[in-house]
Amino acid sequence: MNLILNRFFELPEDGWYQLAPLGEFPHAAAGVTQIIDEAACSRMVATFETIKNASDNFPGLLIDFDHFSLDAAKHSEAAGWITDLKLVPNGGGLFAQIRWSDIGEAAVKGGRYRFLSPVWAKSDCEDLGNDRLRPVRLLNAAVTNDPNLKGILPLSNRNSERPVDSASLYRDPLTQKEKTMQPVIDALLNKLNLPADTAEADLIAAIENMATADETAALTNRAETAESSLADLQTAQLEADADAFLEDNAALIENRDEVRAQFIENRTTTEAVFKNLKAPNPDTPTPTDPHTSHARPQPLHNRASKVAATRNRDAAASESKAVKIRNRTSEIMKTESIGYPAAFRRAEQEFTD
Repeated sequence: MNLILNRFFELPEDGWYQLAPLGEFPHAAAGVTQIIDEAACSRMVATFETIKNASDNFPGLLIDFDHFSLDAAKHSEAAGWITDLKLVPNGGGLFAQIRWSDIGEAAVKGGRYRFLSPVWAKSDCEDLGNDRLRPVRLLNAAVTNDPNLKGILPLSNRNSERPVDSASLYRDPLTQKEKTMQPVIDALLNKLNLPADTAEADLIAAIENMATADETAALTNRAETAESSLADLQTAQLEADADAFLEDNAALIENRDEVRAQFIENRTTTEAVFKNLKAPNPDTPTPTDPHTSHARPQPLHNRASKVAATRNRDAAASESKAVKIRNRTSEIMKTESIGYPAAFRRAEQEFTD
């Protein structure tokens, strides 16, 4: 009897709809039982008539969608208006005559909503003792697909066991659409590193500030270019430092190319090794052979001649402009304590001019 529509979604010809069947309906969360008997229906009809007759422009009692009017955060669009109430005896229960709104009529005709759900407040119920309540005034109603007279206080008669305090009004925390979108919202919050309680406006602003694919590609390209340029500068600086190190330790080096490669590969270790070496003293006399008292012959690969030979090779190679610029760069870095890029530009300008 509490179906709004039959299986073909046709509206009843007389315009009357069952709003509440007769019976006892336990409310587990509130710990009460709702008693809807003929006495309850008669008193609700009488109260309705009193309110209706007291107004010259009585609009009727609101029928909303899924009890959204009970929540200030929700839209309270009208699905229709109850313009009359009556008791149908012999088990019929409470019936309502309804004037549908345009969207309400479309919703019920299209089969999107199938049931009515009445609403009454606890203060509008007669206490029968032993946690038994008899409603005596209808507050409003809603179209829903989940009717059950087990709503919490005030009784909205939706199917739910979720308790709230007696001063609050119940509604499902999420509509079906919101439930469907929640995983998407959670993924966005996670991607944007935002807390779960982020306000809707803040989330929208964060989404609008997200970079597009083209912007992301451009930023990535700029970052890669910057990293490449930095790597080139770091390599050039290291090579300049290696050349300066070779000059500072020329008296201790026999194979410049090998030491230079070692310095570039592991600068810290190379510097530590040379720090513990003792440079030859040019004032120290040449050691003699204890058996002959003659000067001890020096090996063919003696350091002095090797260093001289290396310097001669560098001198010959320095004829090229590139080598001159490099050497001048090292000199500027040492004497003026500036970085490689600035020193290189200075040296290059000198030889260009």
